[in-house]
Amino acid sequence: MPSHFRNLSRLALPLVLSSSTVTIMQVIDAVVLARHSATAVAAMGAGGMAVILVQAMVFGTTGYTSVFCSHAHGAGDARGILRSAWQGIHISWIAGLILAFLAWPLGLLFFHIGHAPAVARDEALYFRILVAATVLPAFASGMAGWLSGQGRTRILTIVQIGAFAVNALLAWALVLGNWGLPRLGMAGAALATLAGQSFVCLALGLLFWRGGGFRQALDRRLERSELRHFLSLALPQGARVSAELLAWTAFLFFVGRIGTVELAASSIAFRINGMAFFPLVGLGQAAGILAGQARGAGHDQEISSIGWQALCLGEGWMLLFVAIFLTFPRQLFGIFTGSQASDVLVLGCGLLKYVALYSVFDAANVILASILSASGDTRWTLRLFMAASFLFLTGMTIADRIQGGLWAYWAMATIFVFVTAAAWTVRFRSGAWKACHVLAKSGD
Repeated sequence: MPSHFRNLSRLALPLVLSSSTVTIMQVIDAVVLARHSATAVAAMGAGGMAVILVQAMVFGTTGYTSVFCSHAHGAGDARGILRSAWQGIHISWIAGLILAFLAWPLGLLFFHIGHAPAVARDEALYFRILVAATVLPAFASGMAGWLSGQGRTRILTIVQIGAFAVNALLAWALVLGNWGLPRLGMAGAALATLAGQSFVCLALGLLFWRGGGFRQALDRRLERSELRHFLSLALPQGARVSAELLAWTAFLFFVGRIGTVELAASSIAFRINGMAFFPLVGLGQAAGILAGQARGAGHDQEISSIGWQALCLGEGWMLLFVAIFLTFPRQLFGIFTGSQASDVLVLGCGLLKYVALYSVFDAANVILASILSASGDTRWTLRLFMAASFLFLTGMTIADRIQGGLWAYWAMATIFVFVTAAAWTVRFRSGAWKACHVLAKSGD
């Protein structure tokens, strides 16, 4: 078995740092909002998840440019890399325009899910601002796929760090009204996030222009056959991401029906979990890039070793955080609650035990699912995840009707994570993904 640890580390470290800056943005927004009001913290959990849910189909689809670009890079097709990037660009502006019109009416749903009126108002406000500007992060997602597919991951880290600085400074200023700016609360958090996204969009767009992305009219042309083939693989990937986020957004909505304290504690638990999870996403992206480049070059025999070695690294990372979650629960929750909200603190320390338990399985969820998607196995992964999500949602609906309580929801969430991790592992071991093809064959 050839060793891929060096290449995984080379690609993953910048992507881990990039993913971590996204997590830090969310943590800083939550910390700043906690100093504004407890209602805003509770609203950001469900509102933020809803934003990601609505945008997930777009991000999952445009982000699939990384897979096409990695295959084209492995095959030595320079023009194919640019053509793949343009598929993501075309999808980003079309989808962004649609969501800009849907942002306001979709925001009305927050007033009909049983949350407290003040929480619902903040949820709707945060949701509408960010969804209306979906085109910005969607375009950036396609451009990030263009860079990462070629293995150019370091520049992404630099751009994300710049976006983090913009977001952090404006969140402090706009949420709390510092430096002579108005105190905007939840709206300030949304605007600060938009500013960070705009920075990424502009920086990556400039890099694409300098890389010749806008030079040839033929590369920019929208070809139906190419777009159809791209969407045949990218749409199932986007739909799977949406299904995953739908499940977790519904989870927070059901928790919110119990009470604001339970929702705030669960929202913070997810933020803390993100400290371990989002860096793992960077490792999964690195494994997917290597797998895509290997498939593009015709070296399918290397993918098995890429997957298992990446899983070893990911499992080691998650076990480290399992130890941290179990050893320092009060200190971690205290970052968000300070000396106040003792009920949230006490409840949250119990929730971190569930987070620690399902984190043991999450490495397989991220890494093996990334490699299956990078191999073109997106239709099967969608079908499997839709089935698992349906069972998860059904269980939560039953628990809601019989008033099963917070611990029942978190127990079902842990089982859900375990089942999907087992499914990805079995599929990867079977080798069925070898029958999938990303790059269109001549004549297709």
